[in-house]
Amino acid sequence: MGSTSRDYMRDDVDSRPPSWGRDVPTTKWLIIVTVVTFFLQSILTHGLDVEKAPGSIVAMVSQRSDIHNPSAVMRVANRDFGHELSYIEEWFELDHTKVYRGQVWRLVSYVFVHQRFTPLSLVFNMIGIWFLGSSLERMYGSREILWFYLGSALVSGVIFCGFGLKLNLPYPLYGAGPCVLALLTLFATHFPTQEILVFWVVPVQIRILLWIYVAVDVYHITQAYSGILSWAAIAYMSDLWGIAFAYLYRRQKWRFERFTELLNFQKLRRSMRRATTARNLKVFQPEPISNLDDQVDAILAKIHESGSESLTDRERGILQRASEQAKNRL
Repeated sequence: MGSTSRDYMRDDVDSRPPSWGRDVPTTKWLIIVTVVTFFLQSILTHGLDVEKAPGSIVAMVSQRSDIHNPSAVMRVANRDFGHELSYIEEWFELDHTKVYRGQVWRLVSYVFVHQRFTPLSLVFNMIGIWFLGSSLERMYGSREILWFYLGSALVSGVIFCGFGLKLNLPYPLYGAGPCVLALLTLFATHFPTQEILVFWVVPVQIRILLWIYVAVDVYHITQAYSGILSWAAIAYMSDLWGIAFAYLYRRQKWRFERFTELLNFQKLRRSMRRATTARNLKVFQPEPISNLDDQVDAILAKIHESGSESLTDRERGILQRASEQAKNRL
């Protein structure tokens, strides 16, 4: 027996461990797209021109330092923003004023943008997406968890822009925080006593961690109600809106795949084709036989004149019907 035919020498594909993320493609690609976007933020940059700078940056600098002179604003902005602005941030972060002008993709794209100068937020968000998203994707399916992720981003983005209708929001919104907290909430509804290690050291039940997030956000709302904190700061609490979205999703038993089936144009086209075919079908219905005796007399007269070979199928059917009725009378 050759060595290649032995079990331990066979190159069996099925015996190999699954490649990274093969069974959870949505979670894998969400992480890949977010990480690639982060690197593009650092690569696709340009210098700051205060005359062409985004209004959000000018407003932020002016509010922080009470500076309104253009050259002074440029100096402060260059200092605070590392001398360069990112095209990716300008195109994809959630600037409510640009959404009002029709750039609606920002309502979702902002969750793929993170702070360039503090990458720890990106690291923690990606760990959360992998740990929570992979488990939930195996439960709900790849398409459903994708729509859930994007749905939490959309709801939080719409709420943020709603605040912008009444309040002055000095800087845009970005980060995957609302999506991660939505995943955390959905996971907690299934596995409330599951323990996770906070900072890889402290074991905490996931429901307790979720309540801590909620308590902190509620505390900030009470501060805004008391006048200690600006209401504009509440608009940036996108984590809370992600939690609320996931809670309603679980409570109301929403499923986004049901809505996407309505947008399946191929399936809709097939249904319309079947309906059109059914409408064009002609169902044969025999003509009603009235005055049966008179018709039988006419057929018998025809047989007498031309023979039985001259009868049509309809006339033969009438004779058979008359014969059956005569038998029933007996």
